[in-house]
Amino acid sequence: MASAAAKSNVERVQRVYDAFNEGDIDTPMATMAEDIEWIEPEGDIYGGTYHGPEEVLENVFTPCLEDFEDFQVDTDEFIDGGDTIVVLGTFRGMHRTSGKPLTVPFAHVCELEDGRMTRFIDYLDTVLWNETYET
Repeated sequence: MASAAAKSNVERVQRVYDAFNEGDIDTPMATMAEDIEWIEPEGDIYGGTYHGPEEVLENVFTPCLEDFEDFQVDTDEFIDGGDTIVVLGTFRGMHRTSGKPLTVPFAHVCELEDGRMTRFIDYLDTVLWNETYET
């Protein structure tokens, strides 16, 4: 039974990334628990800890999509830890102001409870990310 639940968590997380990359923000938002804790690395332009889907939308999703064109969260691997899914991949896009390409590897830790994402941690090279903003 545990492996079936774990598999469905991987599938849920994969669906969130696929939807986001297709421009569907509603699916990731609906997957977040009302009290989700979303952590972006300090030193990153979106750095901070956000609570609840609206804070994530306002402080991470919206500004990121405004800053980059063709923004994609390309996934390479989903590591199944049951209620914790680790996602490895690369952020890609083009900064709208500087014109610099974004190619930044990431590791995401997604914690789920009852099919809802309760915690998300983004690990990335903040210097590499922030360099795309420099004109």
